[in-house]
Amino acid sequence: MKPKNIVAAVLLSFVAASVAVLIAKGIREAPEAGDEANQAAGKPAMTDGVIAYYFHGKIRCPTCESIESYAHEAIRAGFAGPIEGGQLAWQVVNYELPENEHFRTEYELIAPTVVLVEMDGGSQKECRNLARVWELVGDKEAFVKYIQEETRAMLEGPTT
Repeated sequence: MKPKNIVAAVLLSFVAASVAVLIAKGIREAPEAGDEANQAAGKPAMTDGVIAYYFHGKIRCPTCESIESYAHEAIRAGFAGPIEGGQLAWQVVNYELPENEHFRTEYELIAPTVVLVEMDGGSQKECRNLARVWELVGDKEAFVKYIQEETRAMLEGPTT
């Protein structure tokens, strides 16, 4: 075999392996990246507890992706017990899809954001649009603290 053919075979093998790795990585990450199965329209509704929604549009800028990532991390890290116990759920929703349009008007969404919704007996009891995420996205520590404080307050309910 000529050296030219050997180099070509090695390069083709490298390209094929790279493509396979990228495809495998994309398949593994697709649900985290907000595939349609993780959209609110396809999930059963929570009847009692708090839903932490991350609402986004079709276009996802790096800041929007950071907001989603930081918020998801804050929820997972701070509330493993309530998540496992079914008192807290995380949902990523594209509010620009026709089946999710109602969220845009219901929560007055004008940009990607995090919204906490308290459910009681299948009905919405309270909601909070955590719009300060845009202000705090440059300070991850403050961002996580804000999400966790608001979520904790929603889970604990009013202190009377």
